[in-house]
Amino acid sequence: MLGGITLLLPQLSFAHLVTTRLGEFYSGLAHPITSLEHLLPWLALGLLAGIQQRNTSRSVLLWFPFTVATGAILGGWLPGPTWIQTLNLFFLCNLGLLVLLALRLKQAVFVLLAVVFGFTQGFANGVNTLQGSDLLLYVCGVTSAAYILMALVTAVAFCTYRRSAWGPIALRAVGSWMLAIGMMYGGFLLFAPGYALTGSN
Repeated sequence: MLGGITLLLPQLSFAHLVTTRLGEFYSGLAHPITSLEHLLPWLALGLLAGIQQRNTSRSVLLWFPFTVATGAILGGWLPGPTWIQTLNLFFLCNLGLLVLLALRLKQAVFVLLAVVFGFTQGFANGVNTLQGSDLLLYVCGVTSAAYILMALVTAVAFCTYRRSAWGPIALRAVGSWMLAIGMMYGGFLLFAPGYALTGSN
């Protein structure tokens, strides 16, 4: 009788180890894709890459992850400047505009855009509380996220833009949404400085 009553008493139960850290690699992998502040511009760059010529589209798969890794390493060593969020918001608006216009860029221009954008995004994703192997694992996670997401979005955008009659219209519509989101978010920041889509970085 007493044993049965004891079994009915409520106790803390954990179906999943939600309080256990996934590790620095998975932390780096999840950080940019769970933050709209980073995810939306990455999607916009992937859409823009899908509109470009084949060789230009492929170049983003090399340069963007490489510069994201470089920026994340430096972001782990140096304190992040206060204007990095504004710069990344600027990129979101302009990438959305380029997708809206379905503008094809020269390869050198597109690579330069991907390099500068990748570096600023990597720097914004840097965590200066990590050191040694933890920092290395985190950077590898962020870099993996950059490559995987860019490869998937670019491939889908490239095929959609060319193989469907509605593809160009759809991509340009998404580009207009990216531009609108960037402008609305920028306007919101004017009235609520210090606020971020993620709360804090």
